[in-house]
This record gives sequence, C-alpha cells and structure tokens, in this order.
Amino acid sequence: MKTATQFLLTLFAWIMFVIGGFTFLRLEADSTVQASRPEQATVALAPYTGTGDLKKVSGEQLIGMIPQALEGDYILVIDGIVFNEETDLDAVDLRGVPGAAYELRVTRTNEMVTEISAAR
Repeated sequence: MKTATQFLLTLFAWIMFVIGGFTFLRLEADSTVQASRPEQATVALAPYTGTGDLKKVSGEQLIGMIPQALEGDYILVIDGIVFNEETDLDAVDLRGVPGAAYELRVTRTNEMVTEISAAR
C-alpha cells in the first residue's frame, strides 16, 4: 500500500511538472520579442555648415575638449586660461566661449599632442 501511494504521488508530481513545463513553453512561444526598428527609415541629408579649415573650431567644440585636458591628456589654453589636471573649474568663467569662433595652435612632442592653444 505504501508503494502504491508513493507511486501515485510520484505520478502526480510528474504530471504537474509536465503541465507546468508545457505551459511555460507555450507562453514563451507566444510572446515574441519585437525587434527595434529605427524611428526614421532613411538617413536625412544635412549639409555641413562648418568650415573646411580644421584649425578653426567653435567654442562648443573647445568646451568638449576640456574633460581630456582635466584628465592630463594635454594642456588646453583658451584665451589665456590654462586647463590641465590642476585646474579648478569652479574658478573659471566660460560664459563667453560658446558661440565664439577660435583658431587652434597644436604643439606636439614626439608625435604626441602636448598643448592646444585657442584664440579668437
């Protein structure tokens, strides 16, 4: 009797396992992941409005160069203000930089950029 009860409990457990497994597989098969599609189907044409001279950059581009100067990759000088790993950004006023046009002068040592100077 004990063996028959144990067999029926094992059979019931296997039936429940099979029902749960098939339910899981059916739900997984029904819920397909939607592939992401680009919001714009074609590439929009946008004319380049900058200058062909690579030594001339905007103030916004110069501000984008400040984090690398703070990391010590090079010394950046904007209108006489030196940016390097010792510069405190709280003490620097950059309000006049965006919107202005700058001309760059790059100093290299052993093919490595050591200083970038920018003047209006």
